[in-house]
Amino acid sequence: MSDAATPPIPYDAPGCGAGLYALLLFGIGSLGLFGMIGATIGLLNSQPEEARSLVHGSEVQVWRLQPMRKLGLLELGEIPAAWHDESPGYDGTRACVIRSHSVGRVEDEQATEIPWTEVSATAVERTSEDVMSITVSGKDTTITCHFGPNEGAERFLRQVETERKRNAD
Repeated sequence: MSDAATPPIPYDAPGCGAGLYALLLFGIGSLGLFGMIGATIGLLNSQPEEARSLVHGSEVQVWRLQPMRKLGLLELGEIPAAWHDESPGYDGTRACVIRSHSVGRVEDEQATEIPWTEVSATAVERTSEDVMSITVSGKDTTITCHFGPNEGAERFLRQVETERKRNAD
């Protein structure tokens, strides 16, 4: 075989190394960008740890109690015995509260309150597969609080019944 049969390799032709390196950097950068976007969406859609569960008033951020204070259901410095948020934005605009002298609810910018001395009955109803509704009835008023799974419906009912019995005596 002779060397004249094979064509010479041109050394001044551009290589693929720079292009492949650019594609690799673009792929890694895109992956990082999609990761940041996904993490941001997850963070925005997440809820606080106690957002839906029944908690003591001292565990609630002050701004979440503001709708109740604005409507006069809570005093300025009052800390509720128990509080449960049902609002879609986790902002306290639809919530139930247990106070030392009453049980109350805020919904549609209206406050409803039943003093313990007027509580006549409580009822528990499963309104859907994953929602438990507890209704507290007074003389002229009824309050219904809705709880999802593991949100403290049993504790809420137990607290209401305890206060009801205590004030009936």
